[in-house]
Amino acid sequence: MKTRTFTIEEIRALGVPHDLPQHRAVADFHVSNGRWAETRRCIFQHADAFWAVDYDRPLTEQQDVVDHGWGRCVVAIRVVPARVPITMWVPADAGVEADPAVDAWIVEVRHPAGRFRFSYRDDEYDLAQERLGDRQRRHPDAEVRLVRMTITYTVVSAD
Repeated sequence: MKTRTFTIEEIRALGVPHDLPQHRAVADFHVSNGRWAETRRCIFQHADAFWAVDYDRPLTEQQDVVDHGWGRCVVAIRVVPARVPITMWVPADAGVEADPAVDAWIVEVRHPAGRFRFSYRDDEYDLAQERLGDRQRRHPDAEVRLVRMTITYTVVSAD
């Protein structure tokens, strides 16, 4: 896990947590509650990387947290965005229909211009293998691989 230690002056100059400029702010969310303060996590962009720092925010207006529980320095963790499937609980009559999982073959091409994916149905394995070879020949400088993926999705009815 990559970390970086910011001084309080650096953190304040960046505007973390409350005065972040719009182009640096990514997310700010609740982590946990204590007796007198809630712990929140601020995600911000700095030096072409995303960083996460936890800070305390008082739960009552009588409290005044000056340093957000940090002390003299703040340890930030380098983070990256990741899509994570979640289970949502919705009312039984909400009109949400879950579809079964579908297996697929993905030919993934990664090179300096970006990442591209080409998907093929489960019964198209031979075609996916053929296209994998084609992509490897057309892009010798790229990483080309075949990935087996299970795709799930949910359709929400429009009311």
